[in-house]
Amino acid sequence: MNAFATLRAVGPDDVAGIAELTANDACVRWGGLTRLTEELLTDRWRELQFLRAFIRIAESKNGLHGYSDVYQVSPKLVRFHGIATDLEVAHALIDWTCTKAVSQGMNVQTGLSAKDEGRTLYSRISDHPLYPLLAERGFVPVSTTRIMRFLPKNRLEKRDMPTSFRMVPFDETLLTSLMDTYYAAWPKDYYLGEEEDEITDIFKQAHADDLRLVLSDIGDVAGYILLDRTPELGVIDEVAVYPMHRRKGIAEALVNLAIDSLEDRTISLVLMDENPARHLYEKLGFIVHEERLDLICVSR
Repeated sequence: MNAFATLRAVGPDDVAGIAELTANDACVRWGGLTRLTEELLTDRWRELQFLRAFIRIAESKNGLHGYSDVYQVSPKLVRFHGIATDLEVAHALIDWTCTKAVSQGMNVQTGLSAKDEGRTLYSRISDHPLYPLLAERGFVPVSTTRIMRFLPKNRLEKRDMPTSFRMVPFDETLLTSLMDTYYAAWPKDYYLGEEEDEITDIFKQAHADDLRLVLSDIGDVAGYILLDRTPELGVIDEVAVYPMHRRKGIAEALVNLAIDSLEDRTISLVLMDENPARHLYEKLGFIVHEERLDLICVSR
């Protein structure tokens, strides 16, 4: 670590300095830590899941050189975020946090970004300067998360829905068929730990504009799309097609419906790992806006 920098607990007078640090693009960062204003930082610390005892800053007589905190995901898992002016400071913050977490029997999860807010940071996540440092500390990759964003100028001409299928709004009489499609379309680890009632409640409570189904010529649910929207943002939460009905243009029709429905909102979606649907989204005008590799250090 910087010869003059030391780690200490955070105090209320540190808020402005930390906010300024997070605005410095030259810093290395981990865990998806974004730019934080003083207000956002104060709100962050008020959340009960952020463990105050884990918050640390690295400072010298010249000012702050690093900041880190953790968010408790579950009793045995914490999510680790941080930023540092150099790798030596990052190493000290990572080592301190992991040692403390492991001593309490907690697993530590974090992430490294190759692309952030549309900016390409590194051509590959393995090029991130913290990647070897985290690997040395015992972190191993667990998943890749990509946030894709729609660019209207990239959109292709729309194709019609295949003639043997029709688009309909959600109706509870179709719930059984919808659930059959849900379980057939997604891998088990997607819904692992969720009760069926929890899943059906999401469908039942969705706004009529945000859940649309595609029916086959025999009336079963061949596919569906689930959206979430605010006045400014639109998120494509799920696009699913029953396996026997894939490669017929259903997913493309559903995504085009979503783009039209969300109008002038900023439209985004999340893809995990090497999801083949990425090629469809890229064809329809989406680009990777953020890309993050999640890693975990398991307590032993």
